[in-house]
Amino acid sequence: MTAHDRVYFRFAREHYVGRPLRDPEHVEALLEAAEVPPGKVDESFWRQVTPDWVWGISSAPFDKKDCGRVNAAYRRHCARRGVKP
Repeated sequence: MTAHDRVYFRFAREHYVGRPLRDPEHVEALLEAAEVPPGKVDESFWRQVTPDWVWGISSAPFDKKDCGRVNAAYRRHCARRGVKP
């Protein structure tokens, strides 16, 4: 199991009651866009991610005023992986 897999499974265990709305590719794209290594993901990181992104309502994982660059990078990483943001 890779470090990204461990992050995804921890994310899914903590945020989903039923079927996951975000795939491992989404979480990996999110980490790359935010430039956060899998070993540095903690609860404070997840608090920065919008609930609308977690539940699949929004394609923008961050909503702070200076997050445009990271959200754009996230969309690019998703496109590279062939998944819809």
